[in-house]
Amino acid sequence: MRLLRLSLLTLAFIVPPLSALAAEPNLTIASPGRTLILTASEIAALPRTELKVVDMSDQKERHYAGVAVRELLTRIGAPLGEKMRGSALTLGVMVRCKDGYAVLFSLAEFDANFSDRTILLADQEDGQMLPPSAAPFRLVVPGDKRGARGARGVSSLEIVSFAQP
Repeated sequence: MRLLRLSLLTLAFIVPPLSALAAEPNLTIASPGRTLILTASEIAALPRTELKVVDMSDQKERHYAGVAVRELLTRIGAPLGEKMRGSALTLGVMVRCKDGYAVLFSLAEFDANFSDRTILLADQEDGQMLPPSAAPFRLVVPGDKRGARGARGVSSLEIVSFAQP
């Protein structure tokens, strides 16, 4: 019994607390045949973009910083640019969030040849990390008249096909 207490006491000092073992947030990006998992640190190291957007809920201007979704989709081999034609026009991007919320975009919405807007995967709002209600990533969709596609707690981006077999 004494040995058991000593062993448990020793473990308490050697094993880090569970909070220290918590994994860094990540984002899964998937397309048919390929999956890429990026940590928050890896995403933060990608080319950064900043956007000023009026928040639909309170009409205040917010400053978001993060990575253009277009940049993330190119890393998974999405057919953007000159490849965005024919069957590529039947592809969509499903954005999934940690709470089960999901929104769908046409892949063409992320292509500079189809749209001038930048849809952002933000990790900062007004110079601060996102609040827990929106973390680890928030989708910022400038130009939408409703905020429904501005998803919070984004956990994955998945390229899906709507082509008929």
